[in-house]
Amino acid sequence: MNETRYDWLADRWVIFAPNREERPDEFRQTSRIAPSQHVECPFCSGFEHETPHPSLVLPETQHELTTDNRSVDPSKSTLGWQVRVVPNKFPAIPRYDHFSGDSLSSHSLPSVSSFSDPTNLQFGTDTRPQQVLTCRADHLFQRHIPRGAHEVIIEAPTHIDSVTALPEHHIAMIFDAYRRRLNHWRAMRDLKYGVVFKNYGADAGASLYHSHSQLISLDFVPRDIEKMNDRLALHYAKHGRCYICQMIEEEEERQERIWYRTEHFVAICPFASRFPYSFSIVPRMHRSRYEEVSTDELLDLAKIVKRTLTALEAAHPSAAYNFVLQTSPFRGGKDEAEHWRLRVIPRLSKVAGFEWGSDCFINTVTPEYATKVLRAHL
Repeated sequence: MNETRYDWLADRWVIFAPNREERPDEFRQTSRIAPSQHVECPFCSGFEHETPHPSLVLPETQHELTTDNRSVDPSKSTLGWQVRVVPNKFPAIPRYDHFSGDSLSSHSLPSVSSFSDPTNLQFGTDTRPQQVLTCRADHLFQRHIPRGAHEVIIEAPTHIDSVTALPEHHIAMIFDAYRRRLNHWRAMRDLKYGVVFKNYGADAGASLYHSHSQLISLDFVPRDIEKMNDRLALHYAKHGRCYICQMIEEEEERQERIWYRTEHFVAICPFASRFPYSFSIVPRMHRSRYEEVSTDELLDLAKIVKRTLTALEAAHPSAAYNFVLQTSPFRGGKDEAEHWRLRVIPRLSKVAGFEWGSDCFINTVTPEYATKVLRAHL
């Protein structure tokens, strides 16, 4: 059974998911499988029976980017489709319906803050959640069974390994699927946080070549996210404006680290980036929740994602990378202070002893130089 354990000294939760070791891993093979080769890939069209029943299917016919959840009939999901969302067969988080049927119960697990404070613990009482596991009523060995969801977004029916091989309207459908599923999980009152991420390449944690991304929703907010949002709230309280909005405004004046812009977004190499060639795609208009993105913005987002990832892949053809869509927590967010963004983190360097020992990172490429290189490959 998967569980989370609380690291009191670092003030954070760690997810233990031994079942993840059972995942298939194509990258263990000695040679790369070319996208043009025919393989029995569970994500390809014709092999839908290899995945769990889908939670969302977007059709092959002209797709309208609307805010509702219309899709093709999941029972006919083996017919023409462009994007499929399925539960992960090897989830890091136990599925919420394994606990309480079709929806989460009203008796939620305690929040992270209540776990972090030993005076709030009620071990041994009848009111404590059944999912909490501990044999000692102290703060050193807290653990509980998390609830949430872990989904895979299969980004195309054909065997491609990068979204840059897709037309912009198809990429917009992928980001529409993110919007729909985040809205779905935000509506579950016991869930508190959701994150969409993509692992491209073995060094970034990918296990299958077929282009896909993932979504994990949690019944707690990770501590690093809480800390970051606290900093954003502090800046707003002190200056009366969103930190990221101010950052974009000042970067537009400097013209040193913004390397691509569209009507609604900018691509920027952060001033104090920890990793070489990392960049963020940020909405120019203040918006805390990705799920509220408009149709025009989705199409524009697809454009900037394709252009910037293509430039990254041209500048570093063998580079693995992650992208992470960070939006506000489902509960208790500060809309005026928080600003969603898509972070792209190339895996061009290794985290070594100094970084692990100090949490201070050494970046060998300045963001100003990275901006020039990436801009040259647009």
